[in-house]
Amino acid sequence: MDAARASAPSPRPFRARKPPAIALETDHLIRGYYKREPAAAFDAIDCGTTPERGDARAHHAQKFALRQLEVMRTKKMNEREALRIVEAERDAERDAYARAAREGRPLDEGERALTAPGEGSDVEFGSEIERIQATEEAEWSARVEAARRAAGERADGAAPTAQIPRRRRGA
Repeated sequence: MDAARASAPSPRPFRARKPPAIALETDHLIRGYYKREPAAAFDAIDCGTTPERGDARAHHAQKFALRQLEVMRTKKMNEREALRIVEAERDAERDAYARAAREGRPLDEGERALTAPGEGSDVEFGSEIERIQATEEAEWSARVEAARRAAGERADGAAPTAQIPRRRRGA
């Protein structure tokens, strides 16, 4: 402590410079995708996958933005023109999956390039999470109903009808 008291504080505190923000080429395209498709922001992202390496499990927003960037580079187009082309490709893919689901020959979900899993197919649930939640809710309802029956409650939640106690003999 004596050494700290003996030396004067530095004239200005040392502050490191803020590092520059890391920005990928597709970041602004992904932000634009989420502005047009806000519900896609709630789809789970597997952080261990990247569409650049050809991972089939990569998020469809990343795949869409990467395809848009590819069209922009190969055909020397601006962002809006490339967006129209990639949206047409996405609509064609969605229609192909919907047609296959209607015909009873569903296509492999892992081969989707620009659409979300389950998108375009006329299935009961929009995602695997919704299907799991529905089965859990059905199981939970069955368990609650079984517990009510065991406790003597009626299904509509009303209290069980009380039985009139018998009169004691000699009373």
